[in-house]
This record gives sequence, structure tokens and C-alpha cells, in this order.
Amino acid sequence: MNFITILNTPNNFQIAIVKNLFDQEKIQYRIPDEFVNSAAGIGGLGITGMRVQVIEEDLIRAKKILEGVSIL
Repeated sequence: MNFITILNTPNNFQIAIVKNLFDQEKIQYRIPDEFVNSAAGIGGLGITGMRVQVIEEDLIRAKKILEGVSIL
């Protein structure tokens, strides 16, 4: 599967919202930096944040979902 980065954020609350929305819509995603950020504690990865990636087939649906969420 080919994963594409759709969001990059240092904010855990945004990651939690995106995960919930994508789970509800059955969008396949991964957050490769999630556990590194948790292990690093407050500030985590600093300015680079965490990447949310979706499979190429779900990219358009995922973008539409993120466009509808005003806090992102």
C-alpha cells in the first residue's frame, strides 16, 4: 500500500480527532511518529510533529473529512 501524508501536527488532540473521524469512516491510516512523540514527552518531536498518512485510495475522502473540521 502507498501511504500519503495528509496532516502534520504537533498537537495530540488533533491526532485523536482525526483518528476518531477516520475510524468512523473506515479510512485506512497510519501515524508513523505517534509512539516516538509519546516517548519523547511534552514537546515530543518539536516543530516536526506527527504525520497522519492515508492510503492513496482514501486520499480524496480523507481530505474532504479534514476540510469539514474547523480546528485542524
